[in-house]
Formats: sequence, structure tokens, C-alpha cells
Amino acid sequence: MKKDTTSSGSATKGFAILSVAGIINKVLSVLYVPILMQIVGDDGYGIYSGGYQIYTFIYVLTNSGFPIAISKLQSELIANENYRDARRSFKLSRLLLTAYGLVMTIITAVFARQITSLTGYDRSYLVILALSPTMLFSAISSAYRGYFNGNSNMKPTAMSQIVEQFLNVTLSLLFAYLLKPMGLEYACAGATVGTTIGSLGSAIFLGRTYGKNKKELYKKTPRRVKPIASKSLINKLLTYSIPIALNSVIIYGGNIVDLTNTKKRLTAAGLEAVSYAKYGALNKYSTLLNVPAAITAALQIAMIPSFSAAIAKEDYKLLKKYVSDVFRISLLISIPCAVGLGVLSKPLFEMLFPSYIDGWYLMAIGSCVVVLIAMVQIQSGILQCFNKTNIATLSMLAGIFVKIFINYFLIAIPEINITGAVIGTIVSYIISIIINNVYIQRNLPAKVVIKKHLGRPIIASAAMAIGVGVSYKLVFLLLGLFAGVYISNALAVIFSILVGIAVYGIVMLKIGGLTAGDFASIPHMNKIKRFIPNRILAMAKTE
Repeated sequence: MKKDTTSSGSATKGFAILSVAGIINKVLSVLYVPILMQIVGDDGYGIYSGGYQIYTFIYVLTNSGFPIAISKLQSELIANENYRDARRSFKLSRLLLTAYGLVMTIITAVFARQITSLTGYDRSYLVILALSPTMLFSAISSAYRGYFNGNSNMKPTAMSQIVEQFLNVTLSLLFAYLLKPMGLEYACAGATVGTTIGSLGSAIFLGRTYGKNKKELYKKTPRRVKPIASKSLINKLLTYSIPIALNSVIIYGGNIVDLTNTKKRLTAAGLEAVSYAKYGALNKYSTLLNVPAAITAALQIAMIPSFSAAIAKEDYKLLKKYVSDVFRISLLISIPCAVGLGVLSKPLFEMLFPSYIDGWYLMAIGSCVVVLIAMVQIQSGILQCFNKTNIATLSMLAGIFVKIFINYFLIAIPEINITGAVIGTIVSYIISIIINNVYIQRNLPAKVVIKKHLGRPIIASAAMAIGVGVSYKLVFLLLGLFAGVYISNALAVIFSILVGIAVYGIVMLKIGGLTAGDFASIPHMNKIKRFIPNRILAMAKTE
């Protein structure tokens, strides 16, 4: 029983570590966007965004399935004390990914022109060309991240992500500025140089960390454990990775639908002249959504080792507890984030994109997508652990077909235009959630009543919304007497966010939505709690 508790705690701490890294990375991304827009303008950002979406799709095709597959295979082998084959499986994975990444780099570079022409974003050619080496570097990083995650050691992954993003942001802005005199397309390509160098830095960091720690991570394999043939290990890796990769490709395929459909349907609406700018507005909305989405994505990654180990041992009672905890944490985080983004949609855009606030209404309408993404991520993680990724793939495919239909008709209506893409996204995720939930409830020993986890976050988020709205108005009006509009708005936004966090946390503690166990699972909590009043900590109920 002690072992189970440790496993659960390790997963939760792993989630916390990855969440912090994810938040830091996405905050850097959000801060990076307005500076980049000052350099390249609205049209330039559209060129950059279009190219980056294409790159993301190719990146997912190259890397998406492998970290989770390696992590899953590692955790299964370690759960059965087969440390020898856990070592071998990683080395085989690293070799395969290096070769695959090299091939994808060459293909991307050679066919960059054709790829951009096919999507209708010809001006993004140099962006794709500059990003092509990233496929090799990121593939190597993926192997190492899968290895560390499978060993429930999330710190190297988290640190590598921060290193990568820091290099990405700083160098991308520098090269965008330096290359701007050569033309807008060159400036946009410069804005991606940091991504390539960042991925190289991440691979080097992870490789050095592995070299220092590899002897500590594996124990001696007992004699009773029979070795597994290399062919079988490779087959397992491919069996796990290919369905996961396909599912991820389908998910990001929705972004490609937006990329290709949006421009064409905006033209049909008579808005061709502003099509790049409109797509840029959609991307700004997506950038802000990615901040809370990074947290729930971290939860999906962190849960894989624990889930896979429980399934390998056929401990379905423990698995059910894990599933319930994951859904609870996911909704506890995603619901207030969605409400906060909705309430502060316009002020946030005015703070982050003061010269280009077009698109705030997309956030006001589509902030609920945060919750929907969280649900799909957790459902997909559960299905992946049971080797039922095909169900997650089919559900996303069904959603995307509906999205294509909605986009086609709504975006072409001038009064709706780009908002149609957001509506299509909402509907597509809802369809996927319904299909996934029906299958999980009927066929898997991982059933959970989702609605029992909804009440407390919704109540606390409603109180938070009132607190955020009132505090923003009061602070903005007060500061407006002494400062300019931008400063007043920015400080009011920051203050209201802090008020929102405080209100949500206190209400959740009062109604039993946060427990002592939740606090105990936070890394370095002994240091953090010194800054939290004892009367607040005392509200937390014991489980």
C-alpha cells in the first residue's frame, strides 16, 4: 500500500514540476508575441503564424507519439523489474528517432516550397526552411524525455523545456530584428531561428543529464526476469507510438484545417485583403489558450507512468483512484482558467497586444475551449494506456469533419468570419469528448463520474469571476486618475488576476475542493507554506 501511495505522490509531483515549466514557457511565448508583432506587424505575424502551424504539424508527425510510447514502455518494464530491457529499449528508441528525425529534416527542407504552396501560405516558405533542422534535434530530445518520464523523473524534461524556450524567445526576436531590412519574409524566418537553436540546446542538455544520471536510474534485473528480444521491444515501441502519433496528427490536423480553410473562406466572404491579419488574430487567441492548456498537457504526461504501471500489475482499484484524481485536478485547474480568460478577454488583449487588439472577442466566445482541451487530453491519456488510441483518433477525426463543415459555412459569412473557426473548434471538441466518454464508461475499468468533480470548481469560479470583474473595474478607475490608459489597464489586469487566484483558492478550501493532500503533493511545499497564512492552510481538509 505504501508503494502505491508513493507512486501516486510521484505522479502528482511530476505533474507539478512539468506544470511550472509549462507555465513559464507559455508565459514567455505570450510575452514574446507582442514584441514580435512590433517588429513584423500584423501581416508579418500572419506569415509567421501560418508557417509555424505547418511546422507544428510536421513536428507532431515526427515526434508526438514517441515520448509517451517510450515512457509507457519504460514504466511497464520497470514495474516488472526488467531494468535490463528498459535500458535497451531506450537505446533502440534513441537510435530510431535520430534516424527518423534526420529523414524528416531532409524532407522538410527539400519540399518546403511545395508544402507552403499547398496550404496557400507561399510567403511562409523561408519560415519552414529555417525550421527544418528542428526535426532532428527535437527527435533526439523526445527520446530522452520519454526515458526520464518513464522513470518518473520529470525534472530533466522540465528544465530542458525552459532552456529551449529561453533560447527560442531571445534569439528569435534578435534575428527577426536583424533580418527585417532584408524583407518581411526574412524577418519572419528570423523569428524561427531561435526555435531551431533552442531545440539543439535542449537535446544537448538532455544528453549531458542522461550521461550524468544513467547509472542511478536502473537497478540490477533479477535472474527470474527473462530478457525480451530487440525485435519485440521495437515492435512494442512502434505499436504504442504509431497510434499515439496518428491521434496527435489528427488533433493538429484541426489547426491545418483552420490554416487552409480560413484564408479561402475569408476570401469567399470578401475579406481577402485582411486574411493574414484575421488568421493572426486567431493565432493570438490560440497563444493565450496554450498557457492553461500546458498545465493539463503536463498532467497527461505525468499520469502515463503511474497508469501504465497500475495496468501492468492489473491493479484496477488503484487505477480508478488515479483516474478520478486526474479528472478532479484537471477540472480544478481548467475551469477557473477558462472563466478568467473569458472575463478578462478584452483587457488581456489590450495589455498584451496594444496595437493589435483585434481578436479579443474570440477569447470571450471561445475561452471554454480550455476545459474541453483538458477533458480530451485526459481521455486520450487513459485510452493510450489501455492501447485504445484508435478510439481517441476516431473521436478526433469525427470532430474535425464537423469542424470542416462548420468552418466552410460560417467563416464565409462576413458578419461571422473568423469567429466561425472558434465555433467549429468548440463543437469538434464536444463531439470528441462524448465519443471518448461513452467508450471509456462502457469498455474500460477506469470509469469515473465526471459530473461529481464539476460542482466545486464551478461554484468557486463563479465567485472568482465576480471578484475579478469588480477588482478590475475599481483598480482601473482609480489608477486612471494618475496614470495613462495602458498602465492603468495592465496593473488592473495583474491585480485582478491575483484577486481571482486568492478568491478561487479560499472558496475551494471553504467548500472542500482543495485538500491537505493537494498541498502535500506540491514540490518544496515546506518552503512555500511559510508564505501562506496558517489560517488558510488550516482550511484544507484531510482525505
